[in-house]
Amino acid sequence: MQEMAMVETLQRHAPGAVQIVPGRSADGEYLFSVLVKRSYRIVQGRAAQRSERDAPLRLTDQYYDNGDPEWSVVEHENEVAPFKAASDVVIIGKAHAPQGQLIEAMAVGVRIGEQQKVLQVIGDRRCQWRDGAAPVFSDPEPFLEMEIRYDRAYGGRDEKSDPNLPFFYPRNDMGRGVALRNVREVVDGLALPNIEAADDLLTPERVVIEDPTCWPEQPLPQGLGWRQRTWYPRSALIGSLPPFLQPGTVTIEERMKLLPPNHVALARQMRLPPFEAQFNNGASLGLVLASLNGDEAVSLRGLTREGRLDFQLPGDVPQITLDLGHGEQLLKTRIHTVSIRPDDLELDIVSRGTLHFGPASKLSTLKRLQAHVQ
Repeated sequence: MQEMAMVETLQRHAPGAVQIVPGRSADGEYLFSVLVKRSYRIVQGRAAQRSERDAPLRLTDQYYDNGDPEWSVVEHENEVAPFKAASDVVIIGKAHAPQGQLIEAMAVGVRIGEQQKVLQVIGDRRCQWRDGAAPVFSDPEPFLEMEIRYDRAYGGRDEKSDPNLPFFYPRNDMGRGVALRNVREVVDGLALPNIEAADDLLTPERVVIEDPTCWPEQPLPQGLGWRQRTWYPRSALIGSLPPFLQPGTVTIEERMKLLPPNHVALARQMRLPPFEAQFNNGASLGLVLASLNGDEAVSLRGLTREGRLDFQLPGDVPQITLDLGHGEQLLKTRIHTVSIRPDDLELDIVSRGTLHFGPASKLSTLKRLQAHVQ
């Protein structure tokens, strides 16, 4: 009993996985961020409890099925970005049919604090081609579990409609449901998305895009995990624009204020500055939060076998100091990422403390680089 109490005490005071990461601010000045990762056990109806061991910080992206960017989507994004404009909340998990009974479609949802997101999850469906008309959708196949990942969301690529004009959906080139032309070999048997927004479903009339410049009118890919850096609108935050995006186009993302006004024209004129702090936020739409206190209530629906999971973030905010040679300075702590794995009842939180150092000319004055975390 005494030995168990000693382990709990040690864990309560363990700093977590800690790393100092250099970076640069929007105005070009150098900064040092101290990243702290702590792992927790999710307990139904209670605040999350500190795990016996903290998982290490992920230094590289990890893809589903041990894949790579050529054919897979990101499951876990690397955790060493020096700065984020907001807090990412990601849920890595599956939809579970209620009572373990086969189902053709269901809703899943997450609420964290006052923010809520709901998705429609649908069994496998395919298109049946019709000459000169919109395709017919097959009935959904019943399922017990469905992974919530972006290769099951709307998107994909069409390299057959016009071999001279390969089309990769800029928002998600790994998804399902994209067809540029009403061509039998493209549309017949085309896999349809399993994960959609209930208020923006893909309909038979929307399957065939026809004009590639019309892609901004297509559905936004939906999920609960990571949106990849190469996808629009995230890629546009560092000045990379996809093809078939015309000057003067105001995309849904611009109207949602995920991108600055007139960003297309500015990027084409090389006048769009990089927004690296915003680019580093990669959680799904609706799950990038302006701020988190770290003690918010979390509710998950349809993402566990029991159907409901309610718990509270631990309220465990690390105290971070950084010494650059002039004594320890207490840093303001912000939450970078909350990563929830409902099937495993596990939770990781990456927090950040940042100290702005100054221009490159000051780097020669750096005497020490030492962090302390409590």
